[in-house]
Amino acid sequence: MQYENKFIVNCCKYLQPDCDILSDLYSKNLDLIYILGQLLYNRVGGIAYHVLEKSTLVKQLNREFKNTLKAIYENNIIKNESFKKSLDFLGGIFSEIDFPYALLKGSYLSSLYLPGMRTSNDIDVLINFKNISEISRLLLNNGFVQGYIRNNEILAATRAQIVSSQMNRGETVPFIKEVNYPQMKFLEIDINISLDFKPEKDHAIVEKFLENANANIKTNNGNLNTLEKDDFLIHLCTHLYKEATVYNWVEFGRDQGLYKYLDIYLILNRFENIINYKKINKLGLQKECFYAFNGINKLFDMNISLDKIDIDNLNFLNTITDVTNKKVYKYDMDFIDWIFYAKRKEILHEIKI
Repeated sequence: MQYENKFIVNCCKYLQPDCDILSDLYSKNLDLIYILGQLLYNRVGGIAYHVLEKSTLVKQLNREFKNTLKAIYENNIIKNESFKKSLDFLGGIFSEIDFPYALLKGSYLSSLYLPGMRTSNDIDVLINFKNISEISRLLLNNGFVQGYIRNNEILAATRAQIVSSQMNRGETVPFIKEVNYPQMKFLEIDINISLDFKPEKDHAIVEKFLENANANIKTNNGNLNTLEKDDFLIHLCTHLYKEATVYNWVEFGRDQGLYKYLDIYLILNRFENIINYKKINKLGLQKECFYAFNGINKLFDMNISLDKIDIDNLNFLNTITDVTNKKVYKYDMDFIDWIFYAKRKEILHEIKI
């Protein structure tokens, strides 16, 4: 691993930072422009600022490098406050819901990170497929439009786009409302009905997850539901795996992102014995969880036990699937090098299936 990438990874170990390693790496005439770009692209600039500000290295930092990270950190704090307002708003309208649902990812994680460390661009909600009409009606009646943000405006989706998204992506076209909060002009709600890109595959799993959902997200207008902690962890793993191994995500450069691994790193360190290996094996989510835990071990030098996951063939670890064209690709590169490589699509080669 090159020194710059090693420095970035160590800037992400905010729960157990090693100041000596950071100081030693910083002394090696690092390419700070490259590091800054990677930190921002991977959405971990706020975390890096927190780690470096608390380290013995802080007085040695290049001023422009430090001030850029500081600006990101302070902007994140403002955006976090706006995100809390969004959750407050949902706490009011979701009090009308009488079917199972759970908010995912940042909606819960935002309360576990320190302010300024992580931001969320949208709110993900998991529901059963049969409740799509009900939640759609609720959101539309409260001023949301189903569509996309284009040129800083809301563009309503067509009927064909709405149907296609549900059938092929396991989620609805986003619901968007203009709220004009600081650093958050729009509030976007993504309704998920599946754990991956095959919605028909795991409706039963979603139903099981939602049976155990609880009101763990506190807002000023009532509590909101999220998944039980072990289910929450499993969902993070499945979501990471879906994006990391699907060709379209690689094509758009959105398949990898350190913040996705940091979310899992946080949960694993925050809650003891949270990995439910029995449930992982029973639900058939071995690949998803093995992939995520293997990545966490490599990035953060953790020792998550992988032999408790019932899986034999590990060829999937470096394969990418083109779902649309039914093709499978492979890459031959170290995992951490792959995360930081800017042109991942160009080094894929097709393999026979």
